[in-house]
Amino acid sequence: MLLYKINEEGFLQFGEEIFVSDNATIPDGYTDISLPTDLNGNQLPFYKPKLVENKWIEGETAEERADREAQQLLESLKPSPEELADAELEIKLITILSELGVIQ
Repeated sequence: MLLYKINEEGFLQFGEEIFVSDNATIPDGYTDISLPTDLNGNQLPFYKPKLVENKWIEGETAEERADREAQQLLESLKPSPEELADAELEIKLITILSELGVIQ
C-alpha cells in the first residue's frame, strides 16, 4: 500500500511517499488516501495538494497561483540558447554588411 506523507497543515510532502504491506498500521503523518485521478487514471494536476477532511484539494492560494503563473510567463519569454545564438549570428552579419557598406 502506498502512503503519502503530509505535514501538520495537511499539505503533501512530495517525494516522501512510502510503501507498506496492506495490513500495516499507518504511521502518524501519513495517509493512504490516493490523490485524485481523472477517468483515464491520470493524476489531477494539483500544484500544492492538501488533505482536508479526508479529501485532497488544491492548497495553492490565489496569491501563490498568481506568483507561479507570473514566473512561468517570465520563463516562457526568455530566449532559448539556440535563439540567443541565432541573434548573435544575425548581429554579426549585420555588423559585417554594415562595415562593407552593403547596408546602412
